[in-house]
Amino acid sequence: MINNDVEAQHLGHGVVLFPRAVSLDWQFLISKTKESIEKEWSIMYSPSIDPETGQPAYINRSGYFFSKSGIDEMPRRAGSIHQTDDLEFKKVLDFIEQSKDKYLLKYFEKFPLAYKCVWWKIKGHLLEYKKGVHLGSHSDNSVDYLYGIDHPKMQLALRGAVTSLFYINSHIDNAKDEKEVFIGGEHYFNYFDITYKPSQGDILMFPSNFMAAHEVFPVTEGLRYSYLGWYSQGTPNEDVSENVADPILEPETAFRATNVYLPTLREDFRNYLKNKGYQESSDQYSVTVSGI
Repeated sequence: MINNDVEAQHLGHGVVLFPRAVSLDWQFLISKTKESIEKEWSIMYSPSIDPETGQPAYINRSGYFFSKSGIDEMPRRAGSIHQTDDLEFKKVLDFIEQSKDKYLLKYFEKFPLAYKCVWWKIKGHLLEYKKGVHLGSHSDNSVDYLYGIDHPKMQLALRGAVTSLFYINSHIDNAKDEKEVFIGGEHYFNYFDITYKPSQGDILMFPSNFMAAHEVFPVTEGLRYSYLGWYSQGTPNEDVSENVADPILEPETAFRATNVYLPTLREDFRNYLKNKGYQESSDQYSVTVSGI
């Protein structure tokens, strides 16, 4: 497994691509992705009734409702992967997380004030888009409150500051010698008019707020695999199932937890900047100083 230490490509409006950012055993990861998604799909949704429409629906584990007809058009997900007992798989997942954390520092270099918005993260989960599957236009930190309806039990979406996507296989237009590619499934940013075709190993980062609203166009052939996580802000609220582990105080818990603090973020960013030749008077370094 190799972090290729590539440079950022700013696609515009805070959307940053790190092309072919890492190299690893792709067939192993794809195999584990398929296995994990198949395992979790059967327990992801429960039959219910939509409280707004009164129509048959499904409710997911976070308390969100989905129309029955729409479920087949949505990507399948595997969110419990960090609790796996498969240590080889966990090693790959942890490598991806460590790589993303390093590329986050490059994102902060371009957008220093984003550093002020991050102090913990939500590790990634896996997504599979089959033929015909798409994801409609949305922002990553919307919650869709409805007056008079109980709020969702989990509100982690509110905490997102920077979204991170890692791509496990390529759009056919960007494929090299990959065996598993897909057609369609482009990532489109609605307000920026940015269309992005993923390549295997890409890391894409962008603001989680409404300005970076986006969608995924329908996949027309093949299977599209990605790994989605967030860098987050705000004080976790246990009343709505926001539990965050501290890797220094709770290393064993944090190893398997999905939500973890980033206790060395300031030190890591400062060291990165010093190694790049930034002075302490720079805009980049100044954001790491308390009270500024």
